[in-house]
Amino acid sequence: MEGLSFAIQRSVLPIMIEMDSIVAMKLIQAKEVDGSIYTSLIKEIRYLMSLRNSCITHINRSQNKVSDSLAKFARLEGRTMTWIDSGPSEALEFAVIECMDLVIE
Repeated sequence: MEGLSFAIQRSVLPIMIEMDSIVAMKLIQAKEVDGSIYTSLIKEIRYLMSLRNSCITHINRSQNKVSDSLAKFARLEGRTMTWIDSGPSEALEFAVIECMDLVIE
């Protein structure tokens, strides 16, 4: 949620959210309000997404090693961090590899 809020503050471009949790994606996309402990978080995410042209899609963890390495980094650090034009070396290395693997049609 913090990343989404930050993206809205820093850019006017559409926002594309990719996540490896299909359960979380379905909760966010669902029309009805779910009664789980995550209801307030889901409502906040939906609100933030409504502020900008945005979409949310499922992507396998193996297909997005940058995101996976950042999630692992966050779990190990136990705190929120923000990088602009930079990041942890492992995530940057994966980003370079993923960019080289892109197929432009």
